[in-house]
Amino acid sequence: MKKTLLFSIFFLALQSGPACTTTFGFDPVILKELLSDVTAWNTMRAGQPSRTIDLNKANLEDTNLDNADFSNASMVKARLNGAKLCGAKLQNANLLFAKLKRANLRDSNFKGANLSKADLKNAYAKGANFSGANLSSTDFRFANLEGANFNGACLENARFFEANLKKADFRGANLTGVKLFRQAQLDGARLSNNTVLPSGKRATSLWASLNGARHVKEAEKPPVTMKAEPLPTPVAYTPPATPEPEAPIEYAPEILLLQDVETWNTFRQRNPGMEADFQDENLDDTGLEGADMKEVNMTSSTMNGANLDKADFSGADLANTSWVRASLKETVFRKANLQGSNFERAFMKNTDLSGADLTGSQLHGARLYGARLNNANLSKVNLYDADLTKADLRGANLTGARFIDTILNNALISAETTLPSGKKATSGWAVLRGAKFDDDE
Repeated sequence: MKKTLLFSIFFLALQSGPACTTTFGFDPVILKELLSDVTAWNTMRAGQPSRTIDLNKANLEDTNLDNADFSNASMVKARLNGAKLCGAKLQNANLLFAKLKRANLRDSNFKGANLSKADLKNAYAKGANFSGANLSSTDFRFANLEGANFNGACLENARFFEANLKKADFRGANLTGVKLFRQAQLDGARLSNNTVLPSGKRATSLWASLNGARHVKEAEKPPVTMKAEPLPTPVAYTPPATPEPEAPIEYAPEILLLQDVETWNTFRQRNPGMEADFQDENLDDTGLEGADMKEVNMTSSTMNGANLDKADFSGADLANTSWVRASLKETVFRKANLQGSNFERAFMKNTDLSGADLTGSQLHGARLYGARLNNANLSKVNLYDADLTKADLRGANLTGARFIDTILNNALISAETTLPSGKKATSGWAVLRGAKFDDDE
């Protein structure tokens, strides 16, 4: 996995001075202990139960951590994609924003853990214990959760599309706002009158039977709710006197983006050469209006439903990103790489996409009123039902683009615009579609 300049500086600083404990950023000494021998790690944990375990943002992808003891550990934004965690102990661990895609979590214990906004797509978590856990906005799409225990868990706004929930225990769980719950397999799952359904109503025996689940009668309890936990506050690290740095080094500055956009923008202005990596991030439904995202790496990330009005993504690598129903009013994507991205039903009024590469992207139903698409590469783009009223398409490459029910009223076309046929645009083509032809180019 690509390491940012930030962490390169971080490691050099650690090697040149004494060990330090940070509010955000894992201790490489602890990580080395873990990776060298899980048995020794567990022995250390048993002998030092009060020791603070900081594995925030640690990269543990594809590692074998079966039966490892991570109880009470702080693992915010840790990368555990593809890791083996069978039987691991993660009680009360903080896994906010953690990446656990394709991880093997069979029989793991997440009792009381914070997995809010974590990504467990395609995870194998058969028999895992999530009782009492904070699973709000967690992504369980395509995960195998057969027999998992969600008793008393908070699952508000979680996603379960095509997840296997057979025989799972949802007694007392709060499923308010859960997405695609009915698209999951619920055969034999247990619900009770204390289970709060996605609609906000209590589960009934009728609802359970209609969905192949079982209903259990319990003494009535109030719904489980969780307070949102803030991210750890980034802190400055001052290395030893020799060598003296020119300025303090910030740990994980991208965390600032999720805490405060204005502070993030100030940081970027003061550190113009600092590399920012948001690859494979889940930023769905976030509010990041006006964020400075110039030249960031956000490949394969999702911003579905997010508010990114007036944000600046100039020169950013945004290949294979998803922006379904996002608000992108006056957002700047100038010369950005947006190949294979999905802007279905996005609101993109006056969005600047000039010079951007949108090859093979999905713009089905996007509202591109007044958008700047001059000199953009729109080859093989799906523009079905898209609204390009008053959009600037001068010099755009539309080779192979799908124009079905596309609105081009007063859109600006020029002789340098390449049509879906591969030919250059003409005034006749423009007039037939209600567009304007620019003779000045």
